[in-house]
Amino acid sequence: MTGSPVITRLQRWQVTVPSLPGLTDSVEFGKNPEQHDHRYLLQLTDSDGFEGWGETVVSGSLDLLDAALEQLAGQPVAGQRTAFLDLWPAEALYWHRPASPSPYAPNPANLQHRLRHPMQSAIEMALCDLTARRAGVPLCQLFGGPWRDRVLVDYWMPRMTPENARRSIARGKELGFSGIKLKTTLEDPNVERLEAIQEEAPDWKVTVDANGRFYRLDDALSTLRAMDAVGNVAIFEDPFPRFHLQDFAQLRPQVDARVVVHIDPPESLWAVLQSGAAGGLNIDCHTGLHHWRMQAAAAEVANLPIWMGSGIDLGIRTAAELHLAASAPNCLLPGDQVGPWLRESHLLAEDFVICDGHVLLPEGPGLGIQVDLDAVDRYSTDQRTFQS
Repeated sequence: MTGSPVITRLQRWQVTVPSLPGLTDSVEFGKNPEQHDHRYLLQLTDSDGFEGWGETVVSGSLDLLDAALEQLAGQPVAGQRTAFLDLWPAEALYWHRPASPSPYAPNPANLQHRLRHPMQSAIEMALCDLTARRAGVPLCQLFGGPWRDRVLVDYWMPRMTPENARRSIARGKELGFSGIKLKTTLEDPNVERLEAIQEEAPDWKVTVDANGRFYRLDDALSTLRAMDAVGNVAIFEDPFPRFHLQDFAQLRPQVDARVVVHIDPPESLWAVLQSGAAGGLNIDCHTGLHHWRMQAAAAEVANLPIWMGSGIDLGIRTAAELHLAASAPNCLLPGDQVGPWLRESHLLAEDFVICDGHVLLPEGPGLGIQVDLDAVDRYSTDQRTFQS
């Protein structure tokens, strides 16, 4: 191996992997947004032949994303500050148009990390995968090592009628899951759906994610209490819009279920911790792997359990999320890494393994996965290669 490897090749794909019919939408409530199906895959190769993989949701134009990759070709692997990659061209930074003449203006270098590029997560993931493969260790070792070799994961379903929910529960049980996360609104048949779940799976616990669509505590309290009384709700996630943190705090002592806040945007973490609004947190890694680990550590100091958030992801990102979840001692609440079971393909050569409601951490160096390049090409809608 060379003493100072460089990035010699970058290949990216835009892929569209359809969801399996009837699993991510229910005709009575409309269809999920189509953009959930568009993903950006990245493969980095260094001068010693080691590879690293990343995945993210497509955000912004391909020209913008490609510009970030072009500047990495030929760069040393060890020279990359993976936690905060400097990917923006100077002219794209609002504080450079024009540079402030004031001697009291902040140094842009001290601010730039706050504006994360859409490719931060994918490139960081690929660099971490490559680094861990070079070291011959699993990815979680870069983040402090594993606290567990499997991650508690619940099955997932969108807004569904009680009858559709029964079918979803049956599939989740067949796959090996032991709990479920569901999407809902205040206007849905919430109690009836929970009762249907309880009849089909008496031992299952439910995470109810309203995405803020229970509106205000005064609107929703009677419904929330009735849902809580069914007895199978473990978590109410984001019942109200996150700018009504006082409603979260007031709800907590009035229900038995845990009230959880999804940290979005990341800068809201301090306000949530300070407000007493949350009995737990959903933290996703769309701003990057290292940033997720820092937020998880902050939650740990506040003695709050968390879960690793996801978004019906493909196999590469799912593997990264499992490694991160394994690296945090307080990542104890059930995650929702079910994208590989809701799509036509997860684009990996091997399936993830479910055991007693947990997904086993992939074994081997880096992410512990092998990407199925034939499947990637089959679902690719655009691809490009950059070489030094």
